[in-house]
Amino acid sequence: MDPAKTEAILREHIRLCTDLHELFIEEGQAMRATGAMPDEDLLERKKAFVDVLDKGLQLLRKINESGEPVPRPLQPLVKECRDKIMKLMMLDRENERLLLKNSLPPKMKEAYRKVAPGQIAKAYGKFAK
Repeated sequence: MDPAKTEAILREHIRLCTDLHELFIEEGQAMRATGAMPDEDLLERKKAFVDVLDKGLQLLRKINESGEPVPRPLQPLVKECRDKIMKLMMLDRENERLLLKNSLPPKMKEAYRKVAPGQIAKAYGKFAK
């Protein structure tokens, strides 16, 4: 495959990952701020992003199917793509935890609330006799 075309595909993939990263950050901030599930608008934007990502992945497959190695000068772009994907996976995992926490019944949510300073010491003090 032409190195210029490979570079363009990699740069587009990096841009898509950056856009998705921003969307994931927005989702996490919304869940932290409200303590509720994401709103419909955000979910629709995520659904719309799936088609865009699918097209980006098809382009990446073309690079892979060409059978030619990625030229050495483009290796930093490949590394940047991998780094972006790892960041997305970590952020997605964090958002999944928030989603689970926000979907718990109120009594279970209470168990996950922040602990006040000294509260742990008090709890351990009860049992230290």
